Amino acid sequence: MRIRFWGVRGSIAAPGPETARYGGNTPCVEARADDGTLLIFDCGTGARKLGIALARGGPVRAHLFISHTHVDHIQGLPFFLPAFVPGSHLTVYGPAGIDRSFPSALGGQMDYAYFPVPMDQLPAQVEIVELGEGEFGIGSLRIRTQFMNHTAPTLGYRVTTGGGTLVYATDHEAHEGATWRPGHANETFDEADLLHAGDQRHAAFLRDADIVIHDSQYHAGDYPAKAGWGHSTIEYAVDMARVANAKRLVLFHHDPNRDDAGVDALARAARAQAGDMDVIAAAEGDEIVLWERASDDATEAEGPHAPRIQTRARILVADDDPAILQVLDTVLSGDGYQVITAVDGVMAVELARSDGFDLILLDVQMPRLDGLAAARQLRKEARLHDVPIVMLTARTSDRDIEAAFAEGVTDYITKPFAVAQMRARVRSWLSRSAEVHER
Repeated sequence: MRIRFWGVRGSIAAPGPETARYGGNTPCVEARADDGTLLIFDCGTGARKLGIALARGGPVRAHLFISHTHVDHIQGLPFFLPAFVPGSHLTVYGPAGIDRSFPSALGGQMDYAYFPVPMDQLPAQVEIVELGEGEFGIGSLRIRTQFMNHTAPTLGYRVTTGGGTLVYATDHEAHEGATWRPGHANETFDEADLLHAGDQRHAAFLRDADIVIHDSQYHAGDYPAKAGWGHSTIEYAVDMARVANAKRLVLFHHDPNRDDAGVDALARAARAQAGDMDVIAAAEGDEIVLWERASDDATEAEGPHAPRIQTRARILVADDDPAILQVLDTVLSGDGYQVITAVDGVMAVELARSDGFDLILLDVQMPRLDGLAAARQLRKEARLHDVPIVMLTARTSDRDIEAAFAEGVTDYITKPFAVAQMRARVRSWLSRSAEVHER
């Protein structure tokens, strides 16, 4: 599989002499399998030049995998030339949003007010497939999806071809919330150091990949001012790739304010931390090869299916802070969920036992019964055993995080939290829960 980078910048295009070497276009990565199957990851401004190159060969058949519908990842679609070539067939995959469906979000930028040609009038045949977490096949390729930790529902993609594996994991932030390993960039790091179940899940998604293309927008010094924005530091990206035993890490989604010299410096720092693992910083025009090899488990997965989204899910929110309750009630009700609130742990347990809920949010420090004790009691109830329980707390110590997951909580979110990121995490857990119940 040949992988070529057409756009590597994050957030907004940043053209100019100071970014000429790495490039200023927003995300777009081409991957062509040995059998000719064409995959495209994200459709930022880099998709324009890719489209011109592809259209020289006539009609195009391609699979476009959109991580999420933030503008920097879809703004190249209206200028992707194969979409205007009759006979082309484009299958566009991506996650359901919160405010609107994936087709609606994708096509919204091509409304008449913004663009002269609406999505449904493109000359090419465009098929849109909404995804959640799962696994499916495209010919001999196996595609696995997993939600990232971002400010909107975002998917990472793991592609296995023969015995080789490529992971595309952008717009993702460490789950622990605090600055990743401050002051410890060169210390030994292993899987036992991953305390948060979300980071353990992420490492498993990268496991044994030959190539990991990973968000690396920040370094540790940037992060305190950017916490909750949904992006990774190079320190986190390197640690995750090393723990996962990845062979090569590609630093991606460069900050638009970082010039070429700045990206060089991040790449040097990442290599110093990476040990024997190969690390490169993605640059427009670069091409790398994923060698396909024989595999004993080359079975073909079934095709993708639309995710079940619980738009009328019932959510229990327990917190003794009325301001937090009001914010979460307003935001989550606005997303279409039915929200029930409790002001202490005893009330939360009584409500959960008497009523059915699809998700439970618990503060740790509450009157009468703390959140950990409440979670312990709820996990003893058979019908609540698999309901996602998310802790909301200002407690950030390793001991607190370990104690929470030991009680069977599903996720651990620290205060103050970014509202957009909270909305995305809630949607991710409701989607996962729906998939489990469907199976």
